[in-house]
Amino acid sequence: MLHFESWQGGAQSHRAIIIIGSIILALNILACRQTYADTPEDEAAKHIAQLYSDHALDAQQQLDVIISSSTDTTFADRLAHYYYQLGGRWLWMGEPEQMELCDALDSLLHKEVPAMGFKEETFRLKEIDDGLKLMRQPDSVNGLPVTMAQMEHDLTRAYLNYAVGQRYGFTTPSKLFSKGNYDIEVEQADSAFIAKALTQLRSKRRMLEFLAQAEPADSAYHRLKRQLKIDSTPEARNRILCNMERLRWRDAKHAKDADRYIFVNIASQQVWAIAPDSVINMRICCGKPATKTPLLSSEINRVEVNPEWGIPQSIIRNEVSYHAGDSAYFARRNYYITNSSGQRVNPATLTASQLGSGRYAVRQRSGAGNSLGRIIFRFPNKFSVYLHDTSSPSAFNRDTRTISHGCVRLQRPFEIAEFVLPEADAWTLDKMRLSMDLQPKTEQGREYKRQHSGAIRLINNQSVEPKVPVLIDYYTLYPNPKTGELNTWGDPYGYDNIVLKAIKPYLP
Repeated sequence: MLHFESWQGGAQSHRAIIIIGSIILALNILACRQTYADTPEDEAAKHIAQLYSDHALDAQQQLDVIISSSTDTTFADRLAHYYYQLGGRWLWMGEPEQMELCDALDSLLHKEVPAMGFKEETFRLKEIDDGLKLMRQPDSVNGLPVTMAQMEHDLTRAYLNYAVGQRYGFTTPSKLFSKGNYDIEVEQADSAFIAKALTQLRSKRRMLEFLAQAEPADSAYHRLKRQLKIDSTPEARNRILCNMERLRWRDAKHAKDADRYIFVNIASQQVWAIAPDSVINMRICCGKPATKTPLLSSEINRVEVNPEWGIPQSIIRNEVSYHAGDSAYFARRNYYITNSSGQRVNPATLTASQLGSGRYAVRQRSGAGNSLGRIIFRFPNKFSVYLHDTSSPSAFNRDTRTISHGCVRLQRPFEIAEFVLPEADAWTLDKMRLSMDLQPKTEQGREYKRQHSGAIRLINNQSVEPKVPVLIDYYTLYPNPKTGELNTWGDPYGYDNIVLKAIKPYLP
């Protein structure tokens, strides 16, 4: 079922009490302002409302029993129950205009739940339908308190869980993926959202507008939703449903809302640098299934030319340490070792256990042959993964390019440099090219190269200002940002199966 922000005691419970109390006050004030015309329909509704009033005490007792025995599976469920436990007025039953509200929600869910590819049973739509029919038979009052209570409970839960699911996701990625593979901060439901949701229930128009706004506005989501009507094979539908759910997880940093951003799709093994008037697309190499590239959202703040590679301890322990004592191995790869004081250490003096103990660092000198290539794009992240060049460009010819330890290798990295430095003048770009042993593009650069022999190192670091958002994500079905076509890609990490398992309770 749904999983949201945990609800615990202390300050959060106190805040919930205040918010729920405010909801109750607001709804009561609104109720006092209601007036009704004496149309035949209103007279019938008033008659039904009188029956509700006659059975209100029994119905409230029945609702208390239902809530006390119900399993709180979601954050929305918990706050809904808390609302009633604090004495909140009923939201769906007991007033003339509320039947219209019930009908509107019932109609919307019957339309939208199948359009999302979900089954109606998840939202108890049959039970709601049966209850609405009974409510329209006012002469039959046997069991009416139970029906009223069950309807109030079912409608509130269906409404809140639909609203929260559409706005924040019917699953939560932090529950599905390890912290080592996922670090996109997604927006989450909170008590303020629940408060806003409940205060919309004094008007059919406001409720429907609120639910429409809860659905993702992303055009990609609506492309997939339309595609769901076309594709009929289980495999195709499952792929659509997984990616629709991903699009409900909204990046709290809003990388894709920026005018200029970089979008890395690990599933497609491609990157797009997206600006208002252009899109650059190229292949990437990314992490092996055993060393997956983490999904994250950050901002590129620095470009480094001719970087040294500080080899992660995991690679030192699992790969490099076995070559301790072999000075030739370290010389061939241009590696050097330092101790905790930063002093150089002769590889021949260390054993494998010593080198893999974590007390030593191994770095690869900059220049040709460096695993990071000649340029790297730095951005804050807890995994120490980046976008960078490579010393093995032939790998981009492969169809399957999940070969790295986790970083993202770029097919044409200098194009990304030009993208993240749009204000850089031609000479600055040529100084970067010369420092990377690339051919300059300006006459000034060509003249400089003619006058200087050997390695030219004019630029080491270049700040990126304003910072450029970068989103590393995972979609197996998504509109190609360059062509606009809806493209299907592989699932190299098997993430679709994880998402599919999580939303399976909702599927027919």
